[in-house]
Amino acid sequence: MAVSKQLWIVGVVMLATVLVTVSCLPQTTKADKLIWMKFLVTVNDTWDPDGCIATVKTKELIPDKKYNKSEPVRVGKCDSGPLIYSVNNAANTDPHLWNVYLIFYSSVIEDASPPTCQIAWNGTYLTPTKAGNQQSLLPGCFVMDSREGYHMTYYWFYILDWMWG
Repeated sequence: MAVSKQLWIVGVVMLATVLVTVSCLPQTTKADKLIWMKFLVTVNDTWDPDGCIATVKTKELIPDKKYNKSEPVRVGKCDSGPLIYSVNNAANTDPHLWNVYLIFYSSVIEDASPPTCQIAWNGTYLTPTKAGNQQSLLPGCFVMDSREGYHMTYYWFYILDWMWG
């Protein structure tokens, strides 16, 4: 009788461990369960003779919104325009790894495609791997483009916050 009670206790402890572990993971493996994201957006415009570098935190942005349905993001006095994004895992075999595709319809880039980039994301913040690591713990991407083929404009996009549904 004592052995079966011990086995029962071990079974309950193992079940509790599994339940706690599962509850710590994102509750979804589907990108369509993402309700919104907030981003940090930094712009460095070299066309301004006084220089223009600014960073803003966006509002909660809904994925897959159309260009004409998205409110412009104003990045200080450097740039503004709609920021749209989509999230999918079509290119990945891991169901816990997504691609966040961003398009920023810049008011500065006039004669080229809008700045775009892709962030590989696992649904969480990054974890430091070693002391002194210079990598940002926010998942992000960087892109640059030129205005009229001469002045460079640099863009950084970082995932700051999100909500699963």
